[in-house]
This record gives sequence, C-alpha cells and structure tokens, in this order.
Amino acid sequence: MTNTQKLEINSRELLNLYLQKDYNLLSENLIGILEHFENITYFELGADAQYFINVFVKNFLYLFTQPDYFLNEKHAARFIRLNTTIANLVAMSSFQTTDASLEVLKSQPHNFAKILALYSARNTVRIEPQILFQAYPSFACLWYSHFCELYRSALVNKKAYQNLREHLTFIDEKLTDFHNIADVYYGATFIGASRDRQLKQQLNSSIRKSPFARNVTIANNPNAKKIAIITAKWFPENPVYQVLSLFVESLAADYELTLIHLGTPRENLATAVFKEVKYVDFKDGSLNLEQIRENDFMAVFYPDMGLSAESILLSNLRLAPIQICGHGFPVSTYGSQVDYFISGADVEISEGAEENYSERLVLLPGLGIINQPPNYEPKNPAKKNKEFIINCSWSSEKVNYPMLSLLSEIIRQSKRKIFFRFFTSGVDTLARKNGFIPFKQDLESLLGKDRFEIIPAKPYEEYMELMELGDISLDSYHFGGYNTVKESLYLRQPIVTFEGNKWYNRIGSQMLRAIGLEELIATSAREYMRLTLRLIHEDPYRTIIQQKLHQVNLDETIFSSESKIYLKKAIDLLIEKHSQLQAENSQKPIKIG
Repeated sequence: MTNTQKLEINSRELLNLYLQKDYNLLSENLIGILEHFENITYFELGADAQYFINVFVKNFLYLFTQPDYFLNEKHAARFIRLNTTIANLVAMSSFQTTDASLEVLKSQPHNFAKILALYSARNTVRIEPQILFQAYPSFACLWYSHFCELYRSALVNKKAYQNLREHLTFIDEKLTDFHNIADVYYGATFIGASRDRQLKQQLNSSIRKSPFARNVTIANNPNAKKIAIITAKWFPENPVYQVLSLFVESLAADYELTLIHLGTPRENLATAVFKEVKYVDFKDGSLNLEQIRENDFMAVFYPDMGLSAESILLSNLRLAPIQICGHGFPVSTYGSQVDYFISGADVEISEGAEENYSERLVLLPGLGIINQPPNYEPKNPAKKNKEFIINCSWSSEKVNYPMLSLLSEIIRQSKRKIFFRFFTSGVDTLARKNGFIPFKQDLESLLGKDRFEIIPAKPYEEYMELMELGDISLDSYHFGGYNTVKESLYLRQPIVTFEGNKWYNRIGSQMLRAIGLEELIATSAREYMRLTLRLIHEDPYRTIIQQKLHQVNLDETIFSSESKIYLKKAIDLLIEKHSQLQAENSQKPIKIG
C-alpha cells in the first residue's frame, strides 16, 4: 500500500477529547489508527501518506505524554501490545524514534504503561528493565515479549541489534509469563546465536508452571507400533515437508502413523501414509487437546518444533514415552519435554553436543534432512546486467547489522559496481506490523539507496527466474540457509557460505563439501569477504566454479535420498532400548549406522 486515503485524522477532535478528559474515547481513536498500521503494510510512502504519518505521530506523542492523560488497564494493555507497530510507525515518520517522548515520561508519576508502549529496541534512551518489572510485573511481562517482535525488521539497525541481544540476557524472578510465544521462541534464535538458550529455558519453565500444563492430564497407553507426527507444515509446498517427508514415509511399512495437524485444518495436507489425522487448535483462547488427551503413541515426532505456538506448548507435555524433534526448525528446544533431536552426522560437531542441545542428539548418516530438487526447470537466461548482481536469499530476520557491515565493506572494496538482491522469503515477515519501510531505510543507510533491492514474496517460478539472473549468491550468518543454498547449487550458481558451529550455519557448507567445492566455505568474516571479492573480480575463476557445478552429479550428492532409511533405524533403536537409554541419563550423541 502507498496511500492513506481511507484514514482520517482530526487533530482538533483528538485535542478536544483530551481537554474534555474523555480519555477512554481518545484511547479508542488512537488505537484505531495504530491498528490500521498494524494490519496494513506500506511498501512505499507517497507524499500524502508521509504527511499523514507525520501528523498522526506528532499528535499521538504529544497527547500520549500528557501527565493527566490516564489509561485504564484495558487500554494500557492494548497500547503495550502495539509496541512494535508504534516503533515501526515512528521510524517511518520524521521523528524516527520515541526517545524524546520517553525522556518526558521518565519524569512523570504513574507513567509505566506509557513507557512500556513506547520503549522498543529502536530507542537510544536506556531504561533498566528491573525498574519496569518492579513497578508493574504483569505489564512488564507483556512488554518483554512484544519488545522481541522487532527481530523481523530491526536487526539491520545497529542500536536495535545491540538492544535486542541485550534484551535476551535479562533475568528477573518477576519475568514469569510470556505472550506471543511463537514470535518470542522463533525470534530469539535470530537475535542471538547462543543467547536464545536462556530465554527458551525461561519460556519452557513458564509453560510448565502455567495452569495449562498443571491442569492437563494425558492418558497414554503406549503401543510400540504407533507413532504420531506433530506439525502444522505437512503439505507439499512447505520446506519442512520437502526435507523430512521421505524420512517419515520410511516409517509407514512397520509403524501405524497418525498425523496430528496443528492449527486451522487445511485441504492440502499430505496424508497418504497416515492411518488417521487428528487436529489440535486453539479454541476460545485455549489449546484444545480432546483428540489426543487419550492416546496410545509410543513415540511422537515433531518435524519442526517452534514454528507454531501449538508445538511449543505441546513440547512441554509428556504425550508419549519417547518424544523427538527434527530439523524443520533446526534449533534445540532448550528445556522442553523433548528427549531426542534427530540430526546429521556429516554436519554436526558431535563433541560437546550438549552446548547446542538440551535433547540427546541422534546422528543419522548424512545431513539430517533429505533435499529434493526444486520444482523448476532452469531457463539459463543470457545475463545483460549492468551491475554485478549478488543474490541474498535471506528472510528478513537473517539480515543483521554485522552481515550488512560486511556487505558494505565488500561494496567499498569492489572494483565493479555490485548490486544486492534481497529475497525476503515466502513467509515475508516484513509484511507484519509495517516493518518493510524501516527495514529498507536501515539498508539504505548502510549500503546506499542504489545498491540493492528487496524482493518480497513471489510465486516460486518467478523467484527462481530472478535468482537465475544473479551472478553469484551469498549465504547468511549466523543463521544460514539450506533450501536457499540448495536452490543456488541447483541453478549452478556459485555461492559463498559462512560456517559456524551449529547445524544451521554448517549445513550449507556441508553441501559444498559434498560436491567438492570446499574452497567456497568461509570460517571468518575476512575470508567471507575475500572469497566474495574473488568471485566478483576474477571472471576466469568464477567460470571454473560454474563449470565444476555443471559437471557434478547433484542427484548422487546433495539430492541423494539414500539416508531415508535411517530415521526408521533410529526410532527402532529408541523404542527397543527405551528403558536402557533412560537409565543412562547421558547427553552423548547416539550414532546410527
């Protein structure tokens, strides 16, 4: 959207409501406009829209900071839930941040709810969280969770990046409740490479102490031949299904499988290998467990733990004697009731696995996933680019300040004009709560307006056609890609990866090793920059890499499905030796041969 034709603001009317002390109606009016910006995403701002935003933000901040403007509890909570929208909207305005307003509020009594609504990761003003939790713990818990939501768009901003990382380190005995748990859980991984462990431990502990977990009784009468697959992502178009479906299909010959679909029922579920499909969804604000409260599962397998609120809540219950998760979202739950994490021996650093997992690692031969070739026929277009185009197929939460600083230095050192193309993923988190324009503004400040473009969600065919027009690709860090690396290699496009010590920043590098291109793996920022600049500057070298990519047999390497038998072998072992493994109480990885 580019204009605000359907919106109106009457500054005099808002001021009159304030002067008449009709604070409830004033709050409803302000919240109504804020909710418009929460639900409608602006990808460009025309002159009228920019003027409207400036006028609204000016009026909103003026009225909101009046010491006698009182918020009732209902409105206070609604404003705090709008924290991310307010931060993004102010960033879209000429005001940029709420710093000045926070300075005004800090000197006022009874102002904590207003501070919590305005205080976000985009602020340079610092307010100690302990003060907020001492003043109003329940509202502070609400604020803490919504503060995290800026992971979608603000990790590219230096100050916001630092503030979000610091936010994860906060510990307080009054931080007992979490809200929007799927965003908090998911976002924490992208905010800080290892700082998410502490937060997830707190979140899991909070769930287990909650009435939800305390009041649930699960009646499990295990049948050694029955397994449940629990996910919201089991349909052919989803990457989780694409990389794990062959593993699950291999179980069907010896086990009776039940699909437990999380969330709203959908028509395109892949149900062929399942004897039964059950559903778990929220009903009247609570998770409805009626279809699984009594069950006979020996094991449950979560392909993608953490991509839905339902999976996070269920992982803190004991649904079956054996509970397992896989690499649909390749991060430990850090403290849930999940016992084992299925991964790939070729990717993991098995020594010291407990540093990365609270679950016991089960290592299958191979990658821990099975890549399937993209459903796309390469067009091999003639490239007539004026600039050297670099594909960055990074969802917005993967784009962070350290990586952008590295790209900025690559621009500075490049002898050719380069142009970055950011593909911000099919999920397109920037379309939520108006993060797109602030994200773009931060990219412009670091890279320059004419050095990049942002490609929002596209149909897959169009996305791959645009990818083909690029000269090379770069992998993200600290959270790397696997589908995106696979797509670049499928297009025979050189890609530089940045290898770390976790599966999610090692999988892309392992794919390069599998096809004999270790030379494109970086293990430091300096090496990443050197490899990228070499591909930019040395046409003969880049041609050699492309020739190698055309010569390699991808079907026998990164698209091999030989490892599909090993999930069944792993589950056979876990069921057979269940009592023995429980008694061991060990974190030593279990290797499947």
